[in-house]
Amino acid sequence: MRIRLFHLQNSRSQRIIWFLEELGLNYELTIKDHSGIDKDKNSPHQLSKFPTIEIIEQGKTSILAETSAILDYLSHLHPQLGPNSLLSQQLQNFYYWKNYSEATFIPDLVLKQIFHQIVKRTPFPVRFIPKFLKYGFDQGYLNQSLQRQMSMIDKHLEHHLWFAGDQFTTADILMWFPLLAFSPNYRQFKHIQRYLAQIENRPAFKNALIKGRWSASTFKAYWTTAW
Repeated sequence: MRIRLFHLQNSRSQRIIWFLEELGLNYELTIKDHSGIDKDKNSPHQLSKFPTIEIIEQGKTSILAETSAILDYLSHLHPQLGPNSLLSQQLQNFYYWKNYSEATFIPDLVLKQIFHQIVKRTPFPVRFIPKFLKYGFDQGYLNQSLQRQMSMIDKHLEHHLWFAGDQFTTADILMWFPLLAFSPNYRQFKHIQRYLAQIENRPAFKNALIKGRWSASTFKAYWTTAW
């Protein structure tokens, strides 16, 4: 089986590269940067999604998109980072945090960026209108929600080495991206900071950053302005 990954630089698809590096799998990598988006076909998926993988097996090519779907499928084939060896409470932790990342945490992260982009792209004479709406939404809901979520995560990591427990799993790969985006604005959560530093010491993670052409400064600038 051959795997070809279509990756958008500094995006959530970085997590798929990391997963592949953790397992030591062979794969081909096609990298797109944001300047080239919409100028041509971005990925083989009908909606030009990132990440997308092409799976080439016995002369047939199939296409799969969405980070969670890709991780679930590849984990089925290569279960080393999956739930098979987890005990009862660890198994519950695994499924909760794995799904929480995409269902609750990242949507709030995206809302932060959407409101920021609306303000940024509104003509200056009327920019105060979306800016006022963003302020109201942040103060009335989003900031409070994120504070509660970060407190919950920090409390969990106080008592767990990884999200499932003692074992590194795909739940950690999924949770890394939103935590990294939020963390500069929530430095008071020391257990989250410890957790992120722990990830940065993993050899596969370091290799993935190089292969995915990750830019920490670009990522930080993009997300910190959303606050």
